[in-house]
Parts: sequence; C-alpha cells; structure tokens
Amino acid sequence: MSAVVSACLVLYHCGKELDQALRCIQASDVPVSVYLSDNTPEDPTADRVQWAFPGITVLPQKGNIGFGRANNAVLPYLQSKYHLMMNPDVSFDPTLLHRMVDYMEAHPNIAVLTPRVLNTDGTEQFLPKRQISVHYLLGGLLEGLGNPFRRWRQEFTMADMDVSLPMPVEFATGCFLFIRTSVFKELNGFDPRFFLYQEDSDLSRRVLTQNLGSIVYHPDMVVVHEWARENTRTFKGRSRQIRSAVKYFAKWGITW
Repeated sequence: MSAVVSACLVLYHCGKELDQALRCIQASDVPVSVYLSDNTPEDPTADRVQWAFPGITVLPQKGNIGFGRANNAVLPYLQSKYHLMMNPDVSFDPTLLHRMVDYMEAHPNIAVLTPRVLNTDGTEQFLPKRQISVHYLLGGLLEGLGNPFRRWRQEFTMADMDVSLPMPVEFATGCFLFIRTSVFKELNGFDPRFFLYQEDSDLSRRVLTQNLGSIVYHPDMVVVHEWARENTRTFKGRSRQIRSAVKYFAKWGITW
C-alpha cells in the first residue's frame, strides 16, 4: 500500500543537515515514501544515508542537472496523494505533515500549501509570496541601499502585511513545497528550463493560471530553514538568479 505522502530531497554536496531533515521525516506521524534525487553521484552521502535510514529510494543523476529536473526525476514513481519537495537544510515538528494532510483534506480546493519559514534563530525569512516583477527583484538585490528598494522588498515578501491567518498567495517556496501529487503530475513537474531559481515562481504561476487550485500560506505550519542564500553572496549565485529571471520574463512577459 502506497504512503499518503511522498517526499523528494535533491542532494548536492549535502552535509549533516541532511540527517536532521531525514530524521524529521521519519519521525512524522504520517507514513512518507522518501526519495533522494542525487545530483552529486560521486559523493558518498546518498549511500551513507541509505544505510542509516532504511527504506529511502535513491535516484542517482548523471551530474548536477539542476533543482527542477532533479525533482522531476521522481514523477514516474509517485503513487501518493500529497507530495513534498523539501531542501535538505529544513527541519520541522513531527506533527507537521499530518496537520498539513488534514488541512488539505478539509480544503479540497487547495493545490499547494506553503508554510511559515523561520531562520534557525527563530526570526522570519519573509520568503516571497507575490508574483515576481522587475521592481520586486531590484528590491531584493538592492534593499541594502534603502528606499525605495527596501519598500519594494517588503511588498514582495508581504512583510508589510498582517499574515497571521491562512490566506491565498501567489507564490509557494521551493524550499518546502507541499502539493497534491495529481497537480504536480498534471503540471509535469517543474519547467526544466529553470536550472536554479524561479522554478518555484513558475510552478506557482502555472498552478494558478491553469486553475488547478489555490496556493495557501498557513502561518501555523512552521518549518526552520538554514538558508545559505548563495544568490546574495557570490557572483555565480547572482548570475544564476538573473538568468532565471530573464527566462521567467521571456516566458510570462515583463512586468515592472
């Protein structure tokens, strides 16, 4: 009998944080079929955790094929009702997945449930919840210069709003994305043209434009994300972010 929930974690030079993520999944009070899509097959991490956490299925890739394509590799294997895509540096309470399943069961119009995301020190990450636009991206890149960029960033992440109750949003973060498996399959997963960054923005937009259901942010569903934020630290990360934004606007049209 297949599990109600499946989960896929993409591996790319993961450290010990992966063990914590897998412990959270295995401690959950709902059965989860766990898949590791391994973008670093030369790294022994997948073999190690497969021995330490029996029952996990490893899907080795030929190399770093990107976040979206690595998540898509699990599509032929899914028999669950709900599917979780989760970063290896995320942790959560053992009751979380059961509560998310219960909420989705009670609200069949919801396609995606996205959680409140905290830093390890308990502060808010304010992950984006609106569709991206040029000035919102500029706000993220240049918020350190003050207004108007800081204000644009706050609007983008809805940090200037009261989000203390569940509410429909336009964006579901890829670091922890809880979706109906039927919806994920109908979308054929992420658009493989996005190697890294904006694949979650694109998937969220396709959910809404294809009328597959709503995306709901629920502040009582909480995860902790270590969040290395390569995009704000390195030239390579910023370049990838900009290239993905260009692809997004080429696909959906430029919005200021």
